[in-house]
Formats: sequence, structure tokens, C-alpha cells
Amino acid sequence: MNITKALLTWYDVNKRSFAFRGTKDPYAIWISEIMLQQTRTESAEGYYIRFLRQFPDVFSLAQAQEQQVLKAWEGLGYYTRARNLHKTAKIIAQRGGEFPDNAQELQTLPGIGPYTAAAIASIAYDQPLPAMDGNLSRVISRLYDIREDIAIPSVRRRLFELGEQLMPKQRAGDMNQALMDLGATICLPGTADCGRCPLNSFCIAYQEGEPERLPVLTKKKPPKEINLSVLLLHSEGRIFVTRRSEALLHGLCVFYLIEHIIDERDINKHLLSRHITPLSIEKLGTARHVFTHRLWQMTIYLVELAAPSAPIKGEWLSLPQLSEPPFPTAMRVPMEMAVRHLSRPASANRI
Repeated sequence: MNITKALLTWYDVNKRSFAFRGTKDPYAIWISEIMLQQTRTESAEGYYIRFLRQFPDVFSLAQAQEQQVLKAWEGLGYYTRARNLHKTAKIIAQRGGEFPDNAQELQTLPGIGPYTAAAIASIAYDQPLPAMDGNLSRVISRLYDIREDIAIPSVRRRLFELGEQLMPKQRAGDMNQALMDLGATICLPGTADCGRCPLNSFCIAYQEGEPERLPVLTKKKPPKEINLSVLLLHSEGRIFVTRRSEALLHGLCVFYLIEHIIDERDINKHLLSRHITPLSIEKLGTARHVFTHRLWQMTIYLVELAAPSAPIKGEWLSLPQLSEPPFPTAMRVPMEMAVRHLSRPASANRI
């Protein structure tokens, strides 16, 4: 029995059950694979079910407003994925709803890279291409005892070629999912559960006794730390919200943010310089949120204003209205504080 047959035999008995498995619909597979790019499988499943309930086909997604799509994506993070989904849906809808049936053409669509294209093409169309994510890179590195840094392009190409050799002419999608399941449940980062692995008799790293050393991967630079004040500007029972125009969290709603100013006196000066006179500034707490390349160290303030005016363009929202626009996960703690404040009796909010 070779590696491919051994792994598919194991997969038939041990495969994980998810809502997005068992379909050949390229639309549904595409939605799930975009969600899974930066999200744990278990976390993505609920979003997948709700998303398909709201947008059951590519035409309904194409016809939606971007804010509807972002709201449906709320909490998943990496919102460029949602915007690219919307763009691609419009392209596919214009083509009559037909998705490309091969990885090369799939990669011409917004937000679909080599991994996602291979996953869609193999699962929907049985194209024998390995979907090289972290799980596959780890499993193949150990199987063939690849001791070079897998971040090096030539090493990545070698891993892909080895993965390609494992792909059967039929059931390529199952093989990719089998490799993913193996990496997620047995061939884990660090110490693998080699005793349970169906491929241990084939695995060179296991035979050499050092699977935990692989894969070799250069450590990423830590994210840049940014001190950020989150101001809950409050007046007449409403909180000020603005929509991000910056690349990070573009199009999503946030509270009033100030970078590198965290002292109350400096916040007061900042607002006064923008012709806003605070009645009071109260520190409510702190929070942190890690992005790929930066880390927000947030200090959250409640700022009472006499009248609903703000230094930038935005909206003043009441408690029921706060649930309507899309907010990023980074605003979860400030949102909880805003809701708590607006939920208090009006008399309690008076200065």
C-alpha cells in the first residue's frame, strides 16, 4: 500500500465532519475556502452556514450591498476577504454564474491565490493539485524529511512537487482534505502523535526520530505595537461612529481613534484643537487586538460632550442602531463598554 492509498483509507474512517464538506458546488466550496484562509475550521463552520443562508448563490451575493457582505462577515476578521468575495461574485454573475473549472483560471479572480485555487479545483473538479497550506507543508516536510527553510521559494516548489506526486487521478479533493485532517489532528506542530499516524511507516522524519524539528520555518517579525486611544464620544444618548477609509479595516465602523495619544490631557488638547469641548473624559479600561503586522494596545475613554458634534465625518448612533453597521472584532471590548453605558438609565448618564 502506498502513501496515497493508506491515507485515503484512514480518511474514509476518520475524516472530520463539517457543514462545508461533501459538496461539489464550487460556490459553496469557494465560500468555505475563503473563510478558512485565516480562520480555524471549527470557528468558520457557523459563519459558513449563516453566510450561505443569507447568500445562497453567487447571484444573491453579487447583488448585495458591500455593507451587507461586511456585516455578514463581522467577527471573521481579515475583511479584505469579504470585499474580494463580493468583487468575484460580481464577475462570476456576469459570466452567467459559471466558475472556472481549473486552478489557473481561478487564480485570475480577486482573492483567490494558489492554495485556494487548488482547494476549489481539486474538491469541485477533481483536479490533482495539492492545496499547500500549513498542514500540508508540515506533513510533507516530515514525510520526506525536508530540512530546509520552507519559506524559501525553491523549497516551497519542492514541497508542491512532492505533494503533486501524492495526488490521485481520482479523489484529489479527498486527498487534500485527508492531508489537512492529518495535519490538524495527528501530525501537529511541535510533538506529533506519531503512534496513531497511518503514515508512520512511510515517514522519514519519524524513522529518523526527529519529526518535532520539522518543518523548518523562519520566525516572523513580531507585529508593530501601536498605542491607540478609543474615544466613545457620547451626547444625548448616542455614540459617535465613523467608517474607516484606511486600508486596515477599510469600510468598517469604528469609534473615534487616536494613535499615539493616550494621556487624558493630550486627548483634551486634541479635541479642543478640533473645536470640540469635552465636558468630561473618563478612562473605562484597556484592550488589545493583534493584526498580522500590528498590535493595537487600546485605552478606552468615555468622552461626554454637550452637543453631538465630532472632529471628523461620521454618525451618531443610539443603542439599537449600534447593532446595524459592520464593526471589526478589534472593537469588541469598546463596543461592550458603549452598550453598557447606553443601557444605563438616562439620569445615570448625566454629568
